[in-house]
Amino acid sequence: MQTYICLGCEIGQSMDTGKLGKLPSAEYKHEAKPHPFLCGPDGLDLIKKDIEAGVNCAVIAACSPRVFTDRFYFGTSVIVERVNLRESVAWVSEPNNEDTQMLAEDYLRMGLIKADKTRTPEPYIETLDKKILVVGGGTTGLSAALAAAGAGRNVVIVEKEKKLGGYALKLKKRFPMGGGFDQLRDTGIKEKVEAVKNSDGITVFTSSTIESISGQPGMFDVTLNKNGNKETFRVGAIVQATGFKPYDATKLDHLGYGKFKNVVTNVEFEEM
Repeated sequence: MQTYICLGCEIGQSMDTGKLGKLPSAEYKHEAKPHPFLCGPDGLDLIKKDIEAGVNCAVIAACSPRVFTDRFYFGTSVIVERVNLRESVAWVSEPNNEDTQMLAEDYLRMGLIKADKTRTPEPYIETLDKKILVVGGGTTGLSAALAAAGAGRNVVIVEKEKKLGGYALKLKKRFPMGGGFDQLRDTGIKEKVEAVKNSDGITVFTSSTIESISGQPGMFDVTLNKNGNKETFRVGAIVQATGFKPYDATKLDHLGYGKFKNVVTNVEFEEM
């Protein structure tokens, strides 16, 4: 560790920097190095030469840490602690006052302790999982699974019912999505189910529910419950495709629902 004190920007005229510079010697076995302008080329060269000689922690008592962040950056292997003597002391306190000196010394002590207890962080490296979990085996879930598998990803589908297809299995036809709007279309759900079953990249769990999900994006740990048997696996992303619940039509009695037998919901109409 090495401490540097800037004398510029009224810092040198506002306190006894000589006395301040001796403060690190008691506990940290070095005296601070003063410089007229640490942010200038000569001041930066002073710090860089010390780093080349083996200093890996620089306590810079000068201006606010909000400024000159690029100048006082010396790489990821060097710890830099900025002590704000300019804005927090020199520019807001009476010059050469006893309290001003004490304030500067307290700021420097805090900076020294913080620097002493700071350690260079070790990078956390974890391999992200590219498998995708699709919750729900209806039209949306099957479409998502097929698209992901087509992009080269392994996919796991979890469906609570005994078979895939979801609500679309109850539909006789669907509305047309393009040209020829006078004719209804097949739902296509059976073809989607077959495509999923025949895909080598898709694993299907039916009659299953998600017990728990923990972790974070790229590393989700999923616990599956299939008829009381639990299985845990890891995925990188989750597609939530659990479908919908029909609106409670009993709340629409003002429209005649529940009063007249010929007033039905769209779900009931499809079932007919």
